[in-house]
Amino acid sequence: MKNKPLYTIIYISFIFLVVLPVVYTLITAFFADGSFVSNIGALKSDTFLLLAKSTTIAFMIAVLSTFFGIILGFLLYKMKVRFRGFFKIALLIPLFISPYILAVAWKDLFYLVFGDVSFISSNFGVILVLTTIFTPLSMLIIGGAFSSINAQLEEAGFVITNRRSVILKITMPLIKHALISSFVLVFIFSISEFSVPAFFGVKVLTTEIFTQFSAFYNHSLAILQSALLIFICIILLFSEGKYIADASFLSVGSKGMKNQSYNIKRWNNIGLTILVVWFLITVVLPFIVLFIQSFKEGTSKFIQAFELLLPTFGSSIGLAFFGAMIIVFVGFTAAFFSARQTGKIGSTFDWLLLFIFAIPSTIFGISLIKFYNQPMLDLIYSSYIIILIAYMGKFSFISSKLIGNAIRQIPKSLEEAAIIQGISPYNRLISIWIPLVMPSLFISFMISFIFSLGELGTTIMIYPPGTEIMPIKVFTIMANAPQSLTSSMTLIVFSITLLIITSLYFMMQPFIKKYHYAID
Repeated sequence: MKNKPLYTIIYISFIFLVVLPVVYTLITAFFADGSFVSNIGALKSDTFLLLAKSTTIAFMIAVLSTFFGIILGFLLYKMKVRFRGFFKIALLIPLFISPYILAVAWKDLFYLVFGDVSFISSNFGVILVLTTIFTPLSMLIIGGAFSSINAQLEEAGFVITNRRSVILKITMPLIKHALISSFVLVFIFSISEFSVPAFFGVKVLTTEIFTQFSAFYNHSLAILQSALLIFICIILLFSEGKYIADASFLSVGSKGMKNQSYNIKRWNNIGLTILVVWFLITVVLPFIVLFIQSFKEGTSKFIQAFELLLPTFGSSIGLAFFGAMIIVFVGFTAAFFSARQTGKIGSTFDWLLLFIFAIPSTIFGISLIKFYNQPMLDLIYSSYIIILIAYMGKFSFISSKLIGNAIRQIPKSLEEAAIIQGISPYNRLISIWIPLVMPSLFISFMISFIFSLGELGTTIMIYPPGTEIMPIKVFTIMANAPQSLTSSMTLIVFSITLLIITSLYFMMQPFIKKYHYAID
């Protein structure tokens, strides 16, 4: 496939629509008035103190999430715990729920139990909530590393030593890259998070950037502060970039080497208890608390919340649907040519997808505003198109890696046989590639849809006037709304998200069974 016009078009379009706004914003911030040094000097000590605070919070979240991720990943991927298939899916739910929803739930819990929310409305609250959200990501990364360890290495260790020594001296060193990648990704997501610190009233760099840009209209300072976060993200990405860029933990099914599992009855029971407790605390408890808080004064607040959110259902779901379609299209195009071809363009596209994915959402939103707020680009700036561009930029990396890892598991001999038979590239794509990666396409669509539906950090910066999107409406109303109304709105969003996840999961099952040979 020497001629790749579609890939080239997608590649150039992504650079212009997504990457160029970020580059343009950074250049204008640093070199406004032609002086790099004077612009850097505009950053005061308060900014660096705030950066230190944000870094400390993110560091603690990354450490805790990675620690709990090791425990959960080991139980689910190395132990023969009962119902582990269920828990592998169920424990991921907090990762798919908008962070502010869980923040509301935990604040309600402290109010119901202690009658006071001052303790949760602090650095502790941010660390607690974001740890419960990002631990599933660590679990996924570390669990994927556990499952990819060659069983022969561990079996050889059992010949000369005990199980504890094998785990500590063989298994754990083999997942070193996964541990580092888990820490790096969680750190980046934590330092980039906006909604949870904003809801708890905790001042961090992302909330300060939002305030400077939206309240004080101090755009230059906001962009300079944003550059600090981008710089940190870039440094961390390069520290473990290849493993993260490959994203082998983002895959559907697996092929290859046998995995060693431990079947110890006593530890299996303890492991099951740990999984049940974690599931109850992170998934069931928030839902119950929101339900109690929503209906403790009757149904009036819930009905009011439903009436407030009803106008947003159509636009929110529609945008998420079209956004997911675009994301899957871009992800498949990038993955198909990157996985089957070698060259600098494919590698560069992977890094661009990862770079935009790692940029804090509020900063990405500022970049889109600064770039598209031009007379000739007003069609994009004042319409839903800018939101779809934001979705494409933030989530195409996930789609590309999910689909790309599925493509890499397909033998090249299939395409070679089709070429010998004289089958055209288009027919090879339709008859071979798409059916074989169909499960990954559906899962990619489901994840992209859910993430787009709950996206807040970027869309709150760029949504056009008159636009009503569910996460933005909830977040703006709950600042001055009674607690019961806030709980009711978040309960509705929580319920809709869970309903969509469940519906898409069951809708996806027939297709996965039909194309099961693609992931067996």
